[in-house]
Amino acid sequence: MNILMIILRIVHIFSGVLWVGAAFFNVMFVQPSVRASGADGQKVSQYMVQKTRLTSYVYGTATLNILAGLAMYYILSGFRLSFLRSGYGLVLTIGALAGLISWALVIFMVRDIFGRMGAIGKLIQSQGGPPTPEQASELQALGVRLTSLGNYGLFFMAIAVLGMSAARYVSF
Repeated sequence: MNILMIILRIVHIFSGVLWVGAAFFNVMFVQPSVRASGADGQKVSQYMVQKTRLTSYVYGTATLNILAGLAMYYILSGFRLSFLRSGYGLVLTIGALAGLISWALVIFMVRDIFGRMGAIGKLIQSQGGPPTPEQASELQALGVRLTSLGNYGLFFMAIAVLGMSAARYVSF
């Protein structure tokens, strides 16, 4: 029994469930509700981004998932190309690459959007009134971009989950 692999697997699965679950809930329920609620929804979104640890939670679980996954992948494959000659290795690698793409979207693009939305929200609060038309337009454009990236992220997460859950059953 390999204790390290068991620990890495538990960390990878739990952090993956938390990350994918948060992303799914956000993209499928929170974002549409915020959009449908107009200014009130934007206040809720601003609160979630500025006052809670939601974004840190998502970034942390995503990164923990990737690190545990990379460690297991190294243990299994040694990062050798010959690992790709097996169905298991190929499907696991496709899943891993999809997970890495999803992580990169979250860490480099979604985080930037949340940061920009937060900065605009603080500026609006300091003005003491409603957002200017330019601010409202930029927030709306950022929301559209966030939705698009969220959909791409979920797509790659689905490929990652499918690849990792099915890899051991693929042989050639």
